[in-house]
Amino acid sequence: MEKVIDIKDFQKEAKRRERKEKWHQRRVAVENWFYENKELAMILIPIAGTATVALVKGTINISKGAVRAHNLKKEEDLKNLYCYDRSLGHYWALRRELSNAEWIEIDRRKKNGERLSDILDELKVLK
Repeated sequence: MEKVIDIKDFQKEAKRRERKEKWHQRRVAVENWFYENKELAMILIPIAGTATVALVKGTINISKGAVRAHNLKKEEDLKNLYCYDRSLGHYWALRRELSNAEWIEIDRRKKNGERLSDILDELKVLK
């Protein structure tokens, strides 16, 4: 059984070879430049290395800050959009953030013995 060669496969292979050849030519050009300019390269490489390290450290610090801010926002949303019922060990999903007056009313009614689910249902804040 003969393997059929598709034109698309041939075109992909040709493009891959072209890219490979271009990279090889660039690498050779850079190597030649380094051999011809050794003194300049010895000065530039440490400077470029230091700048690269500073850039990487800055990027890491920015990404850490972004992750920290994202996690904090997620935690605040969890706190504000869910209400934990200790008696059931269950979180109730809320439609919106509760106001301070609503929290005070919930605390007052819970002290009177009402269930949290009934209170939230009467306030019409459950999802």
